[in-house]
Amino acid sequence: MSFNNSQKIGILGGGQLGKMLIQTALDLDLDISVLDNDSDCPCKSISTRFVQGDISDFDTVYKFGKDLDLITIEIENVNIEALKKLESEGKRVFPQPHIIANIKNKCTQKQFFKDNNIPTTEFILVSGLSEIRSNTNFLPAVNKIGIGGYDGRGVQTIKTEQDIDKG
Repeated sequence: MSFNNSQKIGILGGGQLGKMLIQTALDLDLDISVLDNDSDCPCKSISTRFVQGDISDFDTVYKFGKDLDLITIEIENVNIEALKKLESEGKRVFPQPHIIANIKNKCTQKQFFKDNNIPTTEFILVSGLSEIRSNTNFLPAVNKIGIGGYDGRGVQTIKTEQDIDKG
């Protein structure tokens, strides 16, 4: 496939990673649209087109992607079903929706790494405080929520048993 800078590219999420992507895309004269929940996100002022909307809402994501040639993500907490539908209609989506589904949940992501012999830190999958308490021999550890965490949100460093109840 040859390079074509006339394609319309969309990014779901307008945070810092999206801004870095757009800054590089500007050198290539690419048409970049951004959909983000935050009307004041970092990508707003440098994208070709900015749309404020819920990146987890099916209709919003689908409508945003309908007139684009290629859709990518800046954060994995997006509506995967809308991306699947867009992909089935011939839109190019990278990473592909089934990959996003795998990385969206940190628990399935870590298990995928382990199952496929991809190097990762040791981990224990837990579902609640009682399971954390029953694995204190694993401390110190970092506890992450499976879905929805980012930039430290949903992340707790547990060095001692006393730290378990601080989260």
